[in-house]
Amino acid sequence: MADIGTEAIRILLIEDNPRHAQLLQEAMGEVIPAISGAQPYSLTHVPGLAEGLEHLGSHEFDVVLLDLSLPEAPGLDALVRIRERHEDIPIIALIGRGDEELATQALQAGAQDFLRKGKIGSEILARAIRSAVHISNLQTALRSLSFIDGLTGLYNRRGFVTLGDPYIKRAQRQKGQFLIVAADIAGLKAINTVASYDEGDAVLRAVAEILKRSFRDSDLLARIEGGSFAAMAVDATSDKAPIIATRLQYNVQEWNNRTIRKYQLKVNLGFTEFDPSGAIEDLMARALDEGRRGRKRRSGPPGRRRPE
Repeated sequence: MADIGTEAIRILLIEDNPRHAQLLQEAMGEVIPAISGAQPYSLTHVPGLAEGLEHLGSHEFDVVLLDLSLPEAPGLDALVRIRERHEDIPIIALIGRGDEELATQALQAGAQDFLRKGKIGSEILARAIRSAVHISNLQTALRSLSFIDGLTGLYNRRGFVTLGDPYIKRAQRQKGQFLIVAADIAGLKAINTVASYDEGDAVLRAVAEILKRSFRDSDLLARIEGGSFAAMAVDATSDKAPIIATRLQYNVQEWNNRTIRKYQLKVNLGFTEFDPSGAIEDLMARALDEGRRGRKRRSGPPGRRRPE
């Protein structure tokens, strides 16, 4: 992976339309004068997915510019097929006019960003590429123990804040949306007392797995502290909160039904919608505070939910 600011960024463009490919190449040619101090790049263009997969298998690339209207793999098909074989390569989706819904679906399927054809200037293109590579570099760094919670395998607070910040900047730039979801284990101290601290650790790991089943692969999950967890639901708005709460409630209840225990697992949820003026720490703090007080929703056995 290229180091931002030093090595050339290696770009693979997968685009079947020669005119669109030429416009992108011309925009890339204007990148250096468009941004003072911009680093060099290396652009490789192929007209189809098969050629793109072949190049990805035999060469090193830092980012892929992917047309989502390839005749051989329309819509999300090309994106999914690349993700299956190269899960770490950052992908910027290229969409046509009026394809906003497809753009949202692409982000949910793992694209790093999207650009609208016909509106791709040199500065916009350069910043999108640099941002995608930067986020990918952060994801690589987050594999280190300093960003991972050793008990659950999720990101810790530092990892959540570090990786979440670029998503806030992208949402600010593109007027995007996301939800910060807090999940707080109710009565964790009592579980430690009644069952044991080993059982309490097992509950923390179980909640981590429940969160993984309840959110998408593109969402960001972390254990913040103690029994408090947070998730960034990418491109989700407040109307998705009931869906997320219902899914979590189902998974918590399924876990409760597996074994007879001296306690029932309950998870309080809090939701905070994206605020352009807010930092991720502030958004997370509001969601955590809401979750701890159980204001919004509680995932637990049916009949024991706190009234809305």
